[in-house]
Amino acid sequence: EKPDRSREREEGETRMIHCWLLFAPLVAAVSNPNIVSILLDDVGLADTGYNGGNTLTPVLNALAKADGTILLNDHHSSGVTCSPTRASILTGRQSQRDCVAFVYNCNDPTECKSLSFNFAPNNTFTIADAVRAAGGYTSKLWGKWHLGNFLNDAAAFGGITSSPISHGFDHMHATLEVAPTVDCNCNCFAKKWPFSKCDYGHYGIPNHCFSGCCFNFFSDNATAPHGITAVDHVIEENTAKYMADDFEQFVAGRGKAPFLAHLNFHQTHIPFIGTPDLIAACKDGTICKPGDYTPTQLDYYSAMAEIDNAVGQVLQTLEKHGLRENTIVFISSDNGPEGSCKNGECSADHFKSNPGSAGIFRGRKRDMWEGGHRVPGLLSWPAVVKGNRITQSLTTTADLLPTIMDILNVKRPADQQNWPLDGRSLKPLLEGHELPDFGVGWLHGLTHLLPTKAYRYGKWKYVHGSDSCPLLDLNCKAPKLYDLSVDPSEKNDLSCVFPDVFRAIEANFTAWYDSVQHSYKTENNCGLIW
Repeated sequence: EKPDRSREREEGETRMIHCWLLFAPLVAAVSNPNIVSILLDDVGLADTGYNGGNTLTPVLNALAKADGTILLNDHHSSGVTCSPTRASILTGRQSQRDCVAFVYNCNDPTECKSLSFNFAPNNTFTIADAVRAAGGYTSKLWGKWHLGNFLNDAAAFGGITSSPISHGFDHMHATLEVAPTVDCNCNCFAKKWPFSKCDYGHYGIPNHCFSGCCFNFFSDNATAPHGITAVDHVIEENTAKYMADDFEQFVAGRGKAPFLAHLNFHQTHIPFIGTPDLIAACKDGTICKPGDYTPTQLDYYSAMAEIDNAVGQVLQTLEKHGLRENTIVFISSDNGPEGSCKNGECSADHFKSNPGSAGIFRGRKRDMWEGGHRVPGLLSWPAVVKGNRITQSLTTTADLLPTIMDILNVKRPADQQNWPLDGRSLKPLLEGHELPDFGVGWLHGLTHLLPTKAYRYGKWKYVHGSDSCPLLDLNCKAPKLYDLSVDPSEKNDLSCVFPDVFRAIEANFTAWYDSVQHSYKTENNCGLIW
């Protein structure tokens, strides 16, 4: 006689319902969370202390292990260079849908008034638009913008306005592009350069610029010429500290309004410079692992400490004002570390001049292999996330907008309702659930001129060329299939071993690629995009 399992089923179903009730109401019961998005620059997966980096990063390590935090162990930038990922985090979309294929090249708006960078010309909905639609929020963007011209009258000079303000933010205190991480705007006040009073770090001269090399911060000012005001003094502290100070003033002066704060640190993009005190602390082992480091490495690891200290200041500001519990903190990097290697495989000596590390992963910035886009990721919301968790769910920078929309219950405008999103809501993850497998694609280069490309679904990864393939290496540039569950370093091509899987994932990529092309042709009418 078979035993009667009906009572056990009923009890099991009851336990499942009780468990569901523990998780399901959590987000719904918490209203109007503050949102702090922190984007690091060119920081590799293995640059943080908790991933084995040479800088100890005690603040990031503690946050990764804290109650209320989810460590995103399979987290990716949606682009493999700066501007594309910055577009994705704002719009939840692959950047070429919104006319961004490469990077914006201008440091000083007075030197490039006519330079156009046509990001989202039909006003693609952004994270700033989302909190504005929710009502009651104030929003501000800090640091590296890299998505176009700040001038509100750029059209008068033959350019296109594309600033944080024109894309939904209430306020900004930002640089157009990269900036030295120490003495960032020193050259703005120099009669000539190199200027003896400016700290150029191991470079010795200004770097990553062409003429005036004035890397200044600009704030929105509706009554000023062009709608912006430049900082009128030398910023002596490192830029991460400078931004964290301004964030503290913003939080203190906002009243009781919930807020969106989007902080884009310059560290560790070239030109990365360590402050003298942090370089000394790295040498003596206080903030770095013991080692015989080159001047370049000392600057880089000290710049990582600048990030860590600034994140600590941001968290302390939230604690000071009683806001930490109900604040979502999302931390990511915009791509893998700078400094490509032949076929994406680096020698030990390479790191003496290009210190960023992707760990075991092949490739670096601009590459389609994992090292080009698998980056550090943390998601924290103590009011909702119970305990500390590590997730293997695939997440990307494009997930931020869908997550905010889901939590705040807002929708995109009617004319954008059917525009594809490439990210997905992380609300289920916050509530204690893992996410199902999900297709994610990457592109580098112009969509209509054979870009390098990749596509991921579950453990399978399709790669078709990469930036660090030698020019005439047709094998490196050929389409390949990898099983990341057993081959995370992408060394063994399985396209001939699993031809059905290869054909299926290539077909999925093609469908997604066609969708991206449709977006840039019809939704934003991009034309030839750069």
